Order: sequence, then C-alpha cells, then structure tokens
Amino acid sequence: MGSFYAAWGATVGSSATAPTNGSVRDMALVTLGGSAVRIRLINPDTANPLVVCAAYIGLQKTNPGPALVPGSSRQITFNGGQPGITLPPNTPYAYSDPVAFNVNPQQVVAVSLYLSASTAATAATATWNSSYATASGAGDQTRDESGASFTTDLAGATFDATFGTGVQEDLISGVDYALAAIDVLTTTANGSVVALGSSTFHGYESEQDEYDHVIDDLGARINNEIPAGMRKGLVDEGLGGDSLFVALAGRYARDTFTQTGVTGVILYDINDLDTQNNQTVADVENNYRLAVSEAHAHHIRVFCSTWAPESVSDTSQILGNERGQVNEFILTSGVCDDIVDWATTLSEPNVPLSYNPAYFSDSIHPNAAGHMAMAEAVPLARWFEAGAY
Repeated sequence: MGSFYAAWGATVGSSATAPTNGSVRDMALVTLGGSAVRIRLINPDTANPLVVCAAYIGLQKTNPGPALVPGSSRQITFNGGQPGITLPPNTPYAYSDPVAFNVNPQQVVAVSLYLSASTAATAATATWNSSYATASGAGDQTRDESGASFTTDLAGATFDATFGTGVQEDLISGVDYALAAIDVLTTTANGSVVALGSSTFHGYESEQDEYDHVIDDLGARINNEIPAGMRKGLVDEGLGGDSLFVALAGRYARDTFTQTGVTGVILYDINDLDTQNNQTVADVENNYRLAVSEAHAHHIRVFCSTWAPESVSDTSQILGNERGQVNEFILTSGVCDDIVDWATTLSEPNVPLSYNPAYFSDSIHPNAAGHMAMAEAVPLARWFEAGAY
C-alpha cells in the first residue's frame, strides 16, 4: 500500500494578490509518484482567516499555463469529507483528507482553491513557477479544466488567455497561494528531505517555469538514480534573503520537523554574514550547531554545504575571509552528518573567491548551469538512500 511522504513544499513568501470571491490555481512539481495525495495549507495572515470553500487537484496540461489534462481533476476534502476549510489567522498549517489521485514523479500538479471571503488572506508561498488566478467575483472555477477562467497570475498581471504565446515568459511572480506542501502515498520512497535555504534554493537565476534549479535537478537525479523503495521526496523551503539565525528563530521547526516522513534536512542559508545581519563567524558556527542539535532531537539527519563564491552582499576581502572560515568549519568540524563542497563546485579554480564564468549569473546566484553543477556534486546515495538519524 505504501506510506505518505512529503513530495513538494514551499515556505511563506512575499505577498500575492489573491481574488475575492474567486479562485486560484497553484502549480507544483512533485518529486514522488503514487496513488493518492493530500495537501497542506497555511495561513500566515495575522488578521484575516483563509476561507476555502472548494478545492480540486488535477494534472497540468501544458507548462506554463492553467489548463488541466482532461478528466484528471479530483475533489479535495477536509476534516473527514467537508468540501472546504477555514484557517484562522496565524494557522501554521492544516492538512486535507487523502484523495485518490495517480501522479508520476517530476509531474506538475495543479491545486485549485475557491476563496469566497470578501477580504482574501495574505498567504503567498515562495516558489519559482507561475500560478494563476481568476478575476475577483468569478466565483468557484476550481473545476474549470480548460483554464480559461484563470486570466491573471498571482501577482495580478493580466495576460492573453491563449497561453503559450510567449506572454508567460514575462511573468516572474514566482508564488503559490496558501499551498505549503503536497504529500504523496507511494511505495517508492522511505522518507523525505527538506531543503531549507535562501535565494538559491528559492530558485533565483534559474529559468522560471523550467524547473531547473538545484532542488528540481536533485529530484530528477533521485528518481533516475536511486532504486525504488529507497528514494526520498524533496521539500523545497527556499526563501530569498533568508539567513540561518532568522530561520532558527522562526520557520525552521515549522518548515522542517512537521513535514510528513522527514528524515533529513539540507541547510543552505548563506546570508548570516551579510552586514545587515550583524553575525560573526562564531555566531554562524553556533547557528549550525543549534540547527543540527534540534534536528537530531527529531531523528533528522543534517546535510551542509560550503558557501558559494560571493555569497554575501558585501564582497570585501574581510567578508571573503570570514566566508572562508565558515567553509573551513563546515568541512572539518564534523558537526553536520554529511557535506558537499559547493564553494569548490562553483568557484573559478584560480580565483577561489569568484564564480567560474560558466556558472556566473549576478555575482551572488548561480545560473541554470550552476544549479545543475550543484545538484550533480551531491553525494546522492549518502544523502538520499540512508534513513533517519
């Protein structure tokens, strides 16, 4: 029969314009295949409830775009068969009922939510793909498989309803609405791994809607190279601008320890030495020790990486030296359960503080080729075949 494991995820992100008395259609690429799913919703809004009156899940027909594979749509229920759910303000998460739904690994699913409230909750989640919305007042369009009702993206930009004409390429909103995770009932996996990081994990400088950033590339490797029954779902909790000490004070426990079947976490929050964060090298080292200690208390293994070139916004020699000290700590301290040396992967061999030109984008983030190089450098079997700590 199998078990449920988290196969996709996103953390609370920037705000998005959601319709009132309208519908949204969230897109998500799941990393595991199986025979049933359940969704996890979140309401971080401090004032307004999230009122979902209907929910459906289907398979995306063509990427990008809101159309669904005909006949693929299935109703999602909550609390033992109810068609909707209301999440009060500041609800960390709530799950739907399981729904029979066949899905393949690396397939994009669409979760449609009807929002009836006169004031929509601010509940964006951080992704790097387009998702869609109807106009306010359009009502319940969750069962619209044609996608014709979904005429805006979640940032509010209006576009041509004949999707696929190139208009989509200009949409860079990169958010879903209220959707925080998708679990899949599968026989191919024995756990899930959370990728908790900053903008590189979020997807910056990869191609939107191409699903080609490091966590997507890792998901493809897992499916192609790890035997069925030993695979791991991936939950991408990347958030632009995040730092480890901020995550530890807020989202680390929620986004990591509460995921279904989690056995590991990858840490790549690399903004702690940014001058605005006022962290020292000793602070960063303590942040890692705390993150590992908390994960181990939940029987979760921790995988760490060295920081990439110019991974702080102030690229002075002082901070370059501090980054080197952090990397030496990651490589030699033994604090983490396993490591990958992404600094070496992405660096110009003769100028270690600079990006290899082949992987260079904007001096902070790797380009799509750099994202792939990062994924290929991961010791796959050690990170994704082993069980919990």
